[in-house]
Amino acid sequence: MKQLKTEIIALCDYASISREGKLNINGIFDELRVQQFPGGIHRAFFVATVSGVPSTSYKLTLKIEPSKGFAGKQSSFNLDTSTGPNGKNNLIVELTGLGFKEEGEYRFILNEEKQEVGSTLLKVIDQNKYSLNDIKLPN
Repeated sequence: MKQLKTEIIALCDYASISREGKLNINGIFDELRVQQFPGGIHRAFFVATVSGVPSTSYKLTLKIEPSKGFAGKQSSFNLDTSTGPNGKNNLIVELTGLGFKEEGEYRFILNEEKQEVGSTLLKVIDQNKYSLNDIKLPN
């Protein structure tokens, strides 16, 4: 049996699926600058495209780790999904009240049972530790 895997995985400002089944991802980010802790972002979206056995149901879990630094309402989400005839499916999870108690790196991990299917990393930074002079822009 073909193992489930992710082809696309990201955090973003907004995501949707069109009538034609096209995945729309707006404002992909991997860094969050917070002015004070606890702090975070009111709303974000976790997006993944999974690939596995055609026309098969899967029970997935999205976990945010380390959960000790996470200050949101929910750090684990159960997701029931099915792949289409092409063996793929797009997942969108709206995350509200995404809060953090401290600076650090937080992994958003997608699991099928105990097996990791994919993950993405969010770096949460204390904005007050860095000035705009410390940031070098490409232009």
